[in-house]
Amino acid sequence: MTFSYGQHNHIQYDSQARGTRNEQLEYQNVKLSGKTVEYDLYVNDTILPSVSQKVKALAVNGGLPAPTLYFTIGDTAIIRVHNRLEKEETSVHWHGILLPNEQDGVPNLTTVPIKPGTTHTFIFPVIQTGTYWYHSHTFVQEQIGTYGSIVIYPQHYVKKNEKVILLSDWIDQKPYQVLRTLKRASDWYGIRKNAVQSWGEALVKGYLSDRFKTEWNRMPAMDVSDVYYDKFLLNGATQSYYTDVKPGETVKLRIINGAATSYFWLQFAGGKMKVVAADGLDVVPFEVDRLMIAIAETYDMEVTLPTNGMAYELRATSIDVVGHSSLYLGKGMKMNAPDIPALDYFAMMRQMNQMGHGKMDMSGKEMDEMDHEGMDHDSMNKGKNQDSKKQEEKEVTKAESIHNMEHQEHESQSNTLPSDSVSEEKVDSTLVKDHESMGPGNMDQAPQGEVVFDYNMLRSPQPTNLNPHKPFREVPLTLTGNMIRYVWSFNSVPLSKSDKIMIRKGENVRFILINNTMMRHPLHLHGHFFRFVNKQGDYSPLKHTFDIQPMEKVVIEFYANEEKDWFFHCHILYHMMAGMARVVSYENSPPNTQVSEKDKMKLFHEDRMWWYWGVAKIASNGMFGEARYSNNYNVLDLEYRFNYKGSYEFQPDYERYIDKRQFLSVYAGGDIRSNFQEQNDKEDDVRQVAVAGIRYLLPLFIESELRVDHMGKVRFQLKREDIPLTRRLRLTLSANTDKEYNIDFDYFLYRFISIHATYDSDYKYGAGLTFLW
Repeated sequence: MTFSYGQHNHIQYDSQARGTRNEQLEYQNVKLSGKTVEYDLYVNDTILPSVSQKVKALAVNGGLPAPTLYFTIGDTAIIRVHNRLEKEETSVHWHGILLPNEQDGVPNLTTVPIKPGTTHTFIFPVIQTGTYWYHSHTFVQEQIGTYGSIVIYPQHYVKKNEKVILLSDWIDQKPYQVLRTLKRASDWYGIRKNAVQSWGEALVKGYLSDRFKTEWNRMPAMDVSDVYYDKFLLNGATQSYYTDVKPGETVKLRIINGAATSYFWLQFAGGKMKVVAADGLDVVPFEVDRLMIAIAETYDMEVTLPTNGMAYELRATSIDVVGHSSLYLGKGMKMNAPDIPALDYFAMMRQMNQMGHGKMDMSGKEMDEMDHEGMDHDSMNKGKNQDSKKQEEKEVTKAESIHNMEHQEHESQSNTLPSDSVSEEKVDSTLVKDHESMGPGNMDQAPQGEVVFDYNMLRSPQPTNLNPHKPFREVPLTLTGNMIRYVWSFNSVPLSKSDKIMIRKGENVRFILINNTMMRHPLHLHGHFFRFVNKQGDYSPLKHTFDIQPMEKVVIEFYANEEKDWFFHCHILYHMMAGMARVVSYENSPPNTQVSEKDKMKLFHEDRMWWYWGVAKIASNGMFGEARYSNNYNVLDLEYRFNYKGSYEFQPDYERYIDKRQFLSVYAGGDIRSNFQEQNDKEDDVRQVAVAGIRYLLPLFIESELRVDHMGKVRFQLKREDIPLTRRLRLTLSANTDKEYNIDFDYFLYRFISIHATYDSDYKYGAGLTFLW
């Protein structure tokens, strides 16, 4: 039996194709061996004492990580996934594996969800070799387990000494609560990481003007990761040991980053690391001292132990340098890899300011002028008029100019080339900005002489360029987000409001991506390998996942040879859940046999989830607080204040954000109060009015509000919340034209509790505790 499917590992090109200079990608026919390899995976929630005593893990076959699955090319895989959870659905996605669409494992897109108490059987031919992995694609399950590695050998493979290494991160908090903490813009993770960048620290360290500039541009403080983790794991432990590696022996390490949100720096205490494969595919070998592995990437590396009989550390340090995990190879005294210095967040802030990051998506008018979602990917080929095409091209050019990444030759092409036009031009290596280690979290301070990995080092052993005689479709995508409200998107539109990216089988597809956010993003395209265009030109590497740094422009391209719908998303788990995803859809495809179009709508609803949180300040002069129920665009809010003498205020409202940056909103609600004044020269304030108004976020994160009540009274208010004076001390100020003003101080003791002190024009002085929920 012969099976041909997709862009097989070690993709073959047609050396006889006329006029293509070996640029025509073809697909290797893989002869199935007739051998069947079967696995049973049992998913259950349980406490794993070696990992955490506080939070249950989603263990597979009783462990974390899940078992490594071994295959040989030509096998037929039969994998039964048994969901032993009582109430939750689950799923398994085979990351980087080329397989029929229904086997890809994305619930409600390609594959039916695995209901509690049921078993789902995956059957697919194994048509590639290399290092891959698998994980849950259901909600935020991946944070607490259901991930494991996959190794696929070529025929007649002679095994060397090799180790499979799966990296991950762990927090003693339920992942749902992690996402809720991020949605409410809590500073707690920054406090734990010492990454707050307070005004007091800025003053002491001489970065006051940088802090001001950042806030003036409405950019949050610099950070390289969203979550503070309690542990970083390597094969499920903070330290692992392989004592069977002998002095002078070379060992192959198959390294997978299965973390939810953590990039890792890799270092080996015994010398350089030789990179031999990336994302399962061979590359021309090269040596490095340090390599950053993005989330969901895999690298095969070879290391050789020195001959002096010691145990040498392979260290994986989180990008925020909060912690690391370790693998010791060999026996004897431990030889540790060097420590990475703590990040200088203020220096990074200055660097980003100097690079013009203040002109990015949260700065103001540029994004107002850019209407990326005018590029209706769902209707690229449905007769859009010429005006809309011109608008798309104008938007792409603006996005490029924001980042000072203009490449005149390509711009002149893209300014005249509609998305679905035919082009015989191939992307030259000058099209993209260098993929060098320059973004936040990278170690500009690396010791002189050390070789630090960057993507330009990746070179395919064979040419990978596409057939220029095939039609090219260009898909411009700008990575966008609001870090305050924790909404992530492409082209300022989250998945729930997006159209599908429509492509045709038989054409070349080129994604042009610009990262208009302050964070790195690992992006993954299901079901395909693509050319990651770098300085290697015709020999640019093939990958299924890639990192894009802040202010960076990246081009990927692939031959569209599949069918149906495939997921494209950021692999930072909480970014994906907050909207940074798209569906890539092949036109005129047969229907999915497992998932109906109605069921697919469930996937588009995930980032629309409603989240609740609130604050209650119990003080000597009264109780003050807020309860909020919010999703991407809508907010139901209730502010309340009352003292112990009978005065009270309630202000409920519904708010709707109406601009792409989510700076501008409209609202309607009420103002119900009865404040009794103790001073004779002040009148009691009694109201029961309906109100409507607008809110806009000004520079320095000042919230402005203009409202009118049904009696015609107008009020204007300014408010700034949570000014970080020190790492734990916050200041909130507010004043309005009703001559009301308030000064609040809160000092964080823990995630849910802070010490509170206040002065209010109506409720006077007070002190107490603030409780967050």
